[in-house]
Amino acid sequence: MTTAPAPPHQTVLEIRASRGWRALDLRELWAYRELLVIFAWRDIKVRYRQTILGAAWVMGQPLLTMLIFTLVFNRIAKFNAPGVPYPVFVLAGVLIWTFVSSTISHAGNSLIGASFLISKVYFPRLAIPLSNVMLNVVDFGVGIVLLAGVMVWYRVVPGVTIVFLPFVILVAALFALGIGLWVAAANVEYRDVRVIIPFALQLAMYATPVVYPMAALPPAYRRIAVINPMTGIVEAFRASLFGTPMPGAGALAWSVVASLLCLIGGAFYFRRMERLFADVI
Repeated sequence: MTTAPAPPHQTVLEIRASRGWRALDLRELWAYRELLVIFAWRDIKVRYRQTILGAAWVMGQPLLTMLIFTLVFNRIAKFNAPGVPYPVFVLAGVLIWTFVSSTISHAGNSLIGASFLISKVYFPRLAIPLSNVMLNVVDFGVGIVLLAGVMVWYRVVPGVTIVFLPFVILVAALFALGIGLWVAAANVEYRDVRVIIPFALQLAMYATPVVYPMAALPPAYRRIAVINPMTGIVEAFRASLFGTPMPGAGALAWSVVASLLCLIGGAFYFRRMERLFADVI
């Protein structure tokens, strides 16, 4: 009678929920970078593969919004844009605003949508909202193609300031991700957050110079508008495309600082709440 060989030594990994604030542990996130790409690629395929609308919807939504805003604010309210035709002006504002608001909304609801994974498999939860940001970057790229076509139609030629465009988009993405992390973590514990966020984003759009130029505001209101970090982002986005004067250094600098603060604070708050996700979700 033979005796079965003893099983080799096995390492047991025990995962426990930590208490209090946690380090971001970006090395762990980097180790799971392939999973992040898989999540993002899955979302992109769902959006564009085997769909009739696909990219047409991504282009059609801002185009229809541009037409409505042009009718209401340009033809009726008589708003004019400095240096560029109003349709081009408003489309640029709508695109960068839609990128930020969609990223916040999708990242904020991403954990609820992935509850079947979070409750069963361990991986860095930051990968879920990050993958949503990558999806919205692709959508934004499709929107840029639409904007380029409209600029050609109206014969608007970009200036040398277009070299600042990647930096402005990066600041917008960091700001959207930071707010999205705050919303995603809060949404797990307080489900009424998902109801509040669309309403808050709708109000915030009209508090941002998306459909109206800053020159249309009285000087006192301009100083208040600059407090909104999206003001500097939207104005810098247009300036980098059209060669119009850049927003004041203070407005753009505040947007950069606010984006970094939102990102760092949101990441740490997300990590603090991460231990509750599998139990609460």
